[in-house]
Amino acid sequence: MYIGTSGWSYPSGYGKWNGIFYPRRWKGDELAYYAERFPVVEVNSSFYRLPAAPMVRSWIERTPTRFRFTMKLFRKFTHPDFYAREEGQSPEITEADVAAMRAALDVLAEHDRLGALLVQYPDFYLRNEANTAALATTLEHFRDYPLAVELRHHSWHHPAARALLAARGAAVARIDEPFFQNLALPDAPEDRLAYWRFHGRNAAEWRRGGAGAHRYDYLYTPDEVDELADLIARYIHPDRPTFIFFNNHPGGQAAANAVSLSKRLKMPLDYAKFSNLAETFPFLRSITGEDGGQMSLPGSADL
Repeated sequence: MYIGTSGWSYPSGYGKWNGIFYPRRWKGDELAYYAERFPVVEVNSSFYRLPAAPMVRSWIERTPTRFRFTMKLFRKFTHPDFYAREEGQSPEITEADVAAMRAALDVLAEHDRLGALLVQYPDFYLRNEANTAALATTLEHFRDYPLAVELRHHSWHHPAARALLAARGAAVARIDEPFFQNLALPDAPEDRLAYWRFHGRNAAEWRRGGAGAHRYDYLYTPDEVDELADLIARYIHPDRPTFIFFNNHPGGQAAANAVSLSKRLKMPLDYAKFSNLAETFPFLRSITGEDGGQMSLPGSADL
């Protein structure tokens, strides 16, 4: 089981992590710091731009061999209208697009660092003939990798859709967000993996135009984390990797909830390393130790 957050770098703007997850006035390597604490991260930046192979190799060099990456598929494959609007280019998928995405994935796969490829569709992506064909084509492009597919329209709750995913070994991503939840889907033992994503429950901001990061501004309560842990425990399979990510990132809330869930599911983390986070989230002190507060790091005299 791998529990982490969606992204690791939120250095500025609304809900930044500096001074919360990362120590104040600290200029070190964020990914290396993160990977000393969590076993996995979901790469969100690949949705907006294809990462070059040298960049991916640098991720590997800066993290322990046990650390895993899951990567979100480039938006041109799943959000063509969004891509065309933002980039001013044709959204038609080319062989070069497929090759570039595969090249980034191959770097991770060759070093046994790839957890999964997340294929995330927008919430208005309904099941029809054209969209089903597009999904099938995308799954075929990336059939060589472990796949999780996030489908947030209820029309995909259909046996034909489940059969399409199962035929390609793709897991249905289990999602928690204000207006859609599929956490209690029937188990699918043929899946190569299990994939959970927790976006938060900020219903007031979720559909507000221009909300941006505010829509993810939500902290799961201890009782809610307990409920999630009880649910996840029912679906754990010893021969199937499970990936769990919190995407309620503003202000380090995702990290705090990931620590809480890890402890609740008895994950073997060094919880004392999260004492810096307990300054903002005092409820974590029962997990990290009573000292809480700021951590001392080698070479960091002013934290």
